[in-house]
Amino acid sequence: MLLIIIKIFKNLVRLIDSLYYNVPMSVLAIIGGSGLYDLKKLGDSKELDMQTAWGKPSDKILELNTSNKTTYFLPRHGRGHNINPSNINYKANIDALKQLGVTDIVSISAVGSLKKEIMPGSFVIIDQYIDKTFKRTNTFFDKDLIAHVSLAKPNSASLEKVCSEILTNRNYDYHENITYVAIEGPQLSTIAESRLHHVQGFDVVGMTNMPEARIAREAEIRYQSIGMVTDYDAYNLEGDFIDVSKIIEVMKQMTEKAENIIKDLIDSFDMYSSDDDPILTCLDQSIVSDLEKVSNKTKQDLNFILRRYMKKKN
Repeated sequence: MLLIIIKIFKNLVRLIDSLYYNVPMSVLAIIGGSGLYDLKKLGDSKELDMQTAWGKPSDKILELNTSNKTTYFLPRHGRGHNINPSNINYKANIDALKQLGVTDIVSISAVGSLKKEIMPGSFVIIDQYIDKTFKRTNTFFDKDLIAHVSLAKPNSASLEKVCSEILTNRNYDYHENITYVAIEGPQLSTIAESRLHHVQGFDVVGMTNMPEARIAREAEIRYQSIGMVTDYDAYNLEGDFIDVSKIIEVMKQMTEKAENIIKDLIDSFDMYSSDDDPILTCLDQSIVSDLEKVSNKTKQDLNFILRRYMKKKN
């Protein structure tokens, strides 16, 4: 009961702040990976066809209205799963969510395990990333406006805490303090690559959380990734190759659990969030360019990313 009262009080404070002090209400978006496409059943919904300076996002964004909250869902590979991890329009995805006022993103994606104790069918809460991708544009600030955002702690402490509590309360098998190595794909790792990642101490491997986490931070959006462990990566290979059909089968088995996690996130994602979280204002310490020398085109393209920052400057 006390937690409910605290939650109601915090929401009232945020509402007052949003009306009078231009502090955004907390708004959640889920970016779903393989297997998570149909969330309309969770509440009243409509699809939003968004446009950004970088083109369209991966698909129409689903707006869910449930539990007196508006939540957004974006399938990062498209609903037909026809977008290669390297071809995902990460900037358009994040900018579109920023346009909708999103302050918090929870990413759910499939990962391969690099450690025997992290078993297929379990979940992982990502803590750190190693980025081995090389084909992708990984920043909004690649023109004449430069910002160096800190990624020392790339995920949100408040989202990490609530995700841990949800998985604990659901009694789902999960692991914390996980290091995720992002590879380009779409091919899976060779045995040598996988064994190298294992020896280097990485916990799981995936293809989509980078540059997603980087770009979310540049947009001043809190971010946390939950991995669905679908297989042991090739370091633990017993046959000649990984059976992708088995990966898909494990993913299907985990989909219901993932949907339960999303339901709980909608209810409680903002329980531990704070309006003075430095993630929400990180551009104040990151932008190094003289705005007077930045082109109008760049400012226009970054309109939604810079909106709070520019209002403060003006």
